[in-house]
Amino acid sequence: MTDNTTWEELLRPGNADDFFEGALPRFDPSLTSYDERNAWWMAELSRLVYRHDVPETAPLVPSRGVFLARAGLREARFFTDEKIGAQAILVISEKPSFAALVFRGTEQGITDFAADLADLHVKSDTDLVEVHSGFKGQLDAIWPEIERALDTLTCPVFYTGHSLGAAMATLAAARRPPQAVYAFGSPLVGNAAFARETARLPIHRVVDGSDIVTSMPPTQFGFVHTGTEIRIGSSAEEARLTIGGALRSIMTVHKHPPKPLADHAPKNYVQRLSKH
Repeated sequence: MTDNTTWEELLRPGNADDFFEGALPRFDPSLTSYDERNAWWMAELSRLVYRHDVPETAPLVPSRGVFLARAGLREARFFTDEKIGAQAILVISEKPSFAALVFRGTEQGITDFAADLADLHVKSDTDLVEVHSGFKGQLDAIWPEIERALDTLTCPVFYTGHSLGAAMATLAAARRPPQAVYAFGSPLVGNAAFARETARLPIHRVVDGSDIVTSMPPTQFGFVHTGTEIRIGSSAEEARLTIGGALRSIMTVHKHPPKPLADHAPKNYVQRLSKH
């Protein structure tokens, strides 16, 4: 899969037209522990959330609702802050009864890039919780509206997202614990104090092979991963990353992204989980 990953699948995953195809695994909303079938559902939603729909500019056809209907789901709310570039959707399932709050990750826009690059340093030797200010700012922009929507629900709620969306889902869990979090290709979110604060939350941090985004920002800047890591794809031994190595790969690869970037593509998370 990695060898054939296209730049389009990495950079514009919402442009795909193959969401929720084939036989779908059973989803169990009662589980807080990691479950591969539940992970597949959350990964597919984390890919679909990238698809632009009304009221966004240049909405795509078919709409997100068409693909959700294939899986017996519906979109209850769309949350957005155009100024800061934060988006999420609230998806509802009637049978079985559950909801998924799905955060969109980084798109090819200046606001998302600014969020990713903001404040790349936190204090690690402190009991004071510190988190990445760019990720926090994205969540802050849409959180009040999200919280009002969550107040209306009585079913289990799962948080999920890919890349920046995974970071936002993790931060959201610290504010309002869900049934479980499925974070795909998540960057590091906060310092050691934040990791301790969220240690008992059911945060399942899924890493595909040598996904380079999961090693950023560097730990030398005080960041520590939180949650339980679940590795899919390549072994941990094969996933040793360096930024310099990735840049050298980019310079020599044209048609397809190099493995450390290809492993970050949402489609690869979905496909690898479907093999488990």
